[in-house]
Amino acid sequence: MDPRRARRCGAAFAAATALTAFLGVVPTPAWGAPAAARCPGSGAEPTPPVAVVDAAAGVTQYEYTFVDRTRGTPALGARGATDCRTLPVVVRYPTGVTTASPMVLLIHGADGDPAALATLADLWAQAGYVVLQPHFPANRKQKSGKALSADLVQQTKDARFVFDQVLDRSAATTPGPLQGRIDPQHVGAAGMSLGGQTVYGLISNTCCRDGRIAAAVVMAGVHDPFLEGKYVKQRLPVLLVQGDADVGYHHSLSAFPALAPPKWFVTLKGERHSAPFEVPRNSATAGIVDATTTAFWDQYLRGDATGGPRIVAEVQANAAKTSLETAIG
Repeated sequence: MDPRRARRCGAAFAAATALTAFLGVVPTPAWGAPAAARCPGSGAEPTPPVAVVDAAAGVTQYEYTFVDRTRGTPALGARGATDCRTLPVVVRYPTGVTTASPMVLLIHGADGDPAALATLADLWAQAGYVVLQPHFPANRKQKSGKALSADLVQQTKDARFVFDQVLDRSAATTPGPLQGRIDPQHVGAAGMSLGGQTVYGLISNTCCRDGRIAAAVVMAGVHDPFLEGKYVKQRLPVLLVQGDADVGYHHSLSAFPALAPPKWFVTLKGERHSAPFEVPRNSATAGIVDATTTAFWDQYLRGDATGGPRIVAEVQANAAKTSLETAIG
């Protein structure tokens, strides 16, 4: 090797080592690391969609597997690295509806499983929305326990890739379960916990914004910096929902003033992190989450002018359990 090239490679590796050590990840030199495993099959979709027969009443459900071959997946635990990103995605839509419906991407939290938010996904589908639930392939952590920022950026790219795949299938001339089912002009994104930070990235961070998103719901969301980019004012309506007994409640308290209107902030009194959102949803405020989030989607994805007043009425009817802060214009 040319001595000058060797010095440059050594300096680059030293800089990478310092950064990743700071983030709590110890790197392996590229020249000593095993090659990432090849992904099986070819094409974007290695398996056909699978129909799920035990979907909730009024909901049709399919399971897709999408493969992004432009990016790799790092090793995690006993699972080795691969040269692609495999994304299982559950798609729900209202049974019997043949016209195009608004679409909502629902993102799980750290160490999460889409099944934890299945009840909420079914509810939104019953209300007339196509709901996508991807399962992200990597969620590495720093020594502090926080998610690795590099993986968060990759999750926003995963979300955009899933949007691409599903919208392509809706617009396709070849018949399939999603053909003609999605209104691409009315797309929402929702996330819980770390999934909430992924949504913040998609709507208000220069690293990761996706202009197709027309409205967003953040449930008990994290609002930490990304490894890339910076937070800016979003250009779409946002609803924050979080319990004030959640140790991360400060995230919503600090994020809300920085958001541009229209914005809504529903506080669930005495609630902690997961119970209002994830199964088994053993929370007295789960019904409030159902009602306010559905009303929000109706207002901003359907153009139903009753949505906002329904949020206000739901909070007023449950004043002992919840409070509301909002800025409409």
